[in-house]
Amino acid sequence: MKIPNRQKFTKNHKRNLITKETRKTGLVLGNYGIKATETGYLKMKQMERIKGDLVKKLKDNMDIYFNFYPLFGLTNKGTARMGAGKGEVSEWYVLVKKGSIVVEFIKSRMTAGAMQKVIRYSANKWPIKVRMTQIKQGLYEKKI
Repeated sequence: MKIPNRQKFTKNHKRNLITKETRKTGLVLGNYGIKATETGYLKMKQMERIKGDLVKKLKDNMDIYFNFYPLFGLTNKGTARMGAGKGEVSEWYVLVKKGSIVVEFIKSRMTAGAMQKVIRYSANKWPIKVRMTQIKQGLYEKKI
């Protein structure tokens, strides 16, 4: 994954974990998706591991679209005396809110049962709880 090239402020305060997503709650591009059921942080290493596992399991059966991008920097000061500043950005993370669609699967050539197995396998790698969502003929979203 890429890191942000340029930001106005790279050293941010930590975000509020109580909020709930109101905008990205439905599937837009694909038939299947992974929805977050709790709020939490995803670090860049965790994102890479999840992406690699999904690509390995799905192979060429469908395209994967990730709805997140690491925008916030996590700083690490190290060992220094007081008053030396905040520290440099050591890694990047993204805030995933409860109810947001995190991953969408496009052009699916798999059944719902096979897709559930893949998502259950990858759900163990996530630092937050996730579940699978499915859209039926573009009309409504079904919880699985």
